[in-house]
Parts: sequence; structure tokens; C-alpha cells
Amino acid sequence: MANIHIKSDERKAHEAQILKSFGTSPERATAEQRECAAQIAHDTQKYVKNGGNK
Repeated sequence: MANIHIKSDERKAHEAQILKSFGTSPERATAEQRECAAQIAHDTQKYVKNGGNK
């Protein structure tokens, strides 16, 4: 069974903004670029949730 991650609209928008900030269109991004954006969004969310402390 595949791992399925359901993302909120806010998380999707954040990932799209990350891709745009690196000069990549979210519609044309490769799987690797989307995966990197997802990891950055996840790490950023975790950092903010912890109040900036790791």
C-alpha cells in the first residue's frame, strides 16, 4: 500500500510559493523539485510551530 499524504490548501500554496521563489512554475515542476519544495514546506512549518527553536 502506498503512502498517501493529504495536504491542506495552505500547504499546497506554500509549496507553490517555494517553487516560484526558485524560479520554477508549479505546473511545470519535476517530481524532484516538488519533493524538495514539500520538504522545505514541512521543515518550515515544523520550525514555526516550535517557535523558531529546533
